Amino acid sequence: MPELPELETMREVLTSSVLGCAIVSARAYRPGVLKTVDPPLDALVGESFRSVDRRGKHLLLSCRADLWLVVHLMVAGRLVLTRTATKVTKATGLVVSLADGRDLRLVENGSKKMAQVHVVRGPGDVEGIARAGVEPLSDDFTCEAAARLLGADRRQLKKLLTDPSRLAGIRLSRRRALGLAGSAVMVAGVGTWAGRVLLPEQEAAEIERLHAAIRDVLAEAVARTRRAAGGALVGERRAEGMRVYKRTGEPCAVCGAPIAEIRFAETRTYYCPQCQSKGRTIADRRAWLRR
Repeated sequence: MPELPELETMREVLTSSVLGCAIVSARAYRPGVLKTVDPPLDALVGESFRSVDRRGKHLLLSCRADLWLVVHLMVAGRLVLTRTATKVTKATGLVVSLADGRDLRLVENGSKKMAQVHVVRGPGDVEGIARAGVEPLSDDFTCEAAARLLGADRRQLKKLLTDPSRLAGIRLSRRRALGLAGSAVMVAGVGTWAGRVLLPEQEAAEIERLHAAIRDVLAEAVARTRRAAGGALVGERRAEGMRVYKRTGEPCAVCGAPIAEIRFAETRTYYCPQCQSKGRTIADRRAWLRR
């Protein structure tokens, strides 16, 4: 599943590749890929892309103030730019043909086709965008916004940070998103749960560190993905650079202590006992250990 770093890289590549290109045709090749009927898909014909934005896990391509193409790649979707003469394969869900002889295609490999395309008059017409929280790389994500995000919620920090209604873009995908969230919590050196009882000055310091760590980890991941893409559209998951994710037993990059993990239901949380819990190993929550 493409996460924020991949989507941000796609946005940059599309901005440099398709703006100003006239659209000569638009066709859905898979039933169900198009989730809207008004405006129709062929309303794009004769228009050109004016801007490319990202909101959460959605890519937003505008043609006019009242005409937008919104794409959610879901699990296996990816966007490719190719010559129009290239054969359309059975993995293709949408083709937007441009006047310069190129196609922007939505491709999904595998048996489950879940990618979604919306043609709307405004991004807010898409439910996932209307309900999205603050963008973690935007100017709106301040320390005060981070404090409101945490509040008195007694959830695992990773689950809280990957709740799209709270923080847009770091969607819970059990792999990359959890790795990004876990890395931010690790870099901040805070506990793994929100809503813990702390002195006001301790709470303010933790929120400030977590806010900075979220932005730093995401910015680093975007830069790494941008370098790996080399100016091309990307769609595959990349998991390099994680600080604690799937590194159980390996030395912490900060202090050298072994990384530990907690299992709860179907999720796993990775953390450094020394950096995040003052040397204390948190009890494993696997139910079978208590039977």
